[in-house]
Amino acid sequence: MSLRKQAASLAIMHAADVLQPLLVLPYAARVLGPLYFGQYAYVLSVGWLAATIVEYGFHWTAQRAAASARHEPAVIASLFAEVAATKAILCFVVTLAGVAAADGLLAVSKPMFLCAMLTSVGGILFPAWLFIALERAWQAAVAVVVGRSLALVCFLTMVTSSAQIELAVAIQSSIPLVAGLVSLPFIVPIGFSGFRAVTPSTVGMQLRNGWRGFLYTLVERIFVTLPVPLVEHFAGYVAAGHYSIAEKFVSATRPFFRAMCETLLPRIAYCAHHDPEAGLVLIWRSLLTLIVSAALGLFLFFLAPYVILLLFGESFSGAIPIVRVMSVIPVLINANTCTSNLYMFNYGHERAWASLSVSGLLIFLAVAYLLSLQLSNAAIAVAIALIARECFVLVVSAGFFLVFGTARARIPATQGDGNARASDVAAGSMLASPTSAVPPWRGQLRSER
Repeated sequence: MSLRKQAASLAIMHAADVLQPLLVLPYAARVLGPLYFGQYAYVLSVGWLAATIVEYGFHWTAQRAAASARHEPAVIASLFAEVAATKAILCFVVTLAGVAAADGLLAVSKPMFLCAMLTSVGGILFPAWLFIALERAWQAAVAVVVGRSLALVCFLTMVTSSAQIELAVAIQSSIPLVAGLVSLPFIVPIGFSGFRAVTPSTVGMQLRNGWRGFLYTLVERIFVTLPVPLVEHFAGYVAAGHYSIAEKFVSATRPFFRAMCETLLPRIAYCAHHDPEAGLVLIWRSLLTLIVSAALGLFLFFLAPYVILLLFGESFSGAIPIVRVMSVIPVLINANTCTSNLYMFNYGHERAWASLSVSGLLIFLAVAYLLSLQLSNAAIAVAIALIARECFVLVVSAGFFLVFGTARARIPATQGDGNARASDVAAGSMLASPTSAVPPWRGQLRSER
């Protein structure tokens, strides 16, 4: 599949992921009422956290490994089976822990928690990471669109009162499960033969290989959820509401960066092992998307304030200075996607990539706390802290890209071709441990320096 078709398929998939919850939201709020709608949102958040643990970062590590071995069906089948088995074990452990915590530590009943766990079960059956890695995103898009559409129809026709809150949770949580069932005809010929080779040692290997991806994903989840409670802690609910509105406008730009990353990452992961120079050229070209992110930033600065006043009224005008401060974030996220997620993750700097994410979290917390003591508007302080975090990640990741990427570009073409051939021979052994696998040309860089 061409990159354009891959990008179009991912755009459709992420559009469905964004639109369906937005269409359900006003109906659910009206039918369930404030109390039960709050419980509904809380249970879905618990299910989302559980799904993050079960996913365990395989969206990063397994996707990269599959992209590198796209022409080796046996490797792909084994990888799919090992990841599915590992997810099943994690799902079982999380389910036991959640049932034990329900009606106590978690303010949710056991049946409600089990309904929320349908998301994790669906994540086992629906390997979106594999479709993206093999550049068959259209298959994932078909499954997601069917699952989202069916859930929308069922929710609007079957949930009619607050007494049906468990049904509401089950319908919304079952979307990945439906997508997995729809994608079974695509998955069976690709990966089911690999289950014969799954052993406890291969499951343990996948857990070891995926922990850095899990750490990165967990930190990113924290960045999505932490700022609003932090603003509330510093300045109260009104400031938190203003920040939440501004943050929603910034979040609306994120699907573009996710689609861009998922479009390019499989191709770059393959090139990193087989044709490193081509991968670096593709990363350089991906920086052209900064034009789009700059346009999004200009929209946030100049037009978003008018949209806020139109939709929310003068009482929420406090969100305007916040969204203007945050208007630079799309450009920073775009640049970090290219230099951190596309370059560092695929070109042998995975340990530094995960550590950089954690360091960015510490930078965010420190700056937010210090600025909250100096600025009268705590929401602005948190927004600046987010910018400081993105700038820190950009400086470090761009340094890696410019130093090591430029050094790789200076290696003579004949040596690069030889390394590409050596990479083809060694691909199988690399995939056995994707986190520790280092492209052969990295040794040349050390000797050259």
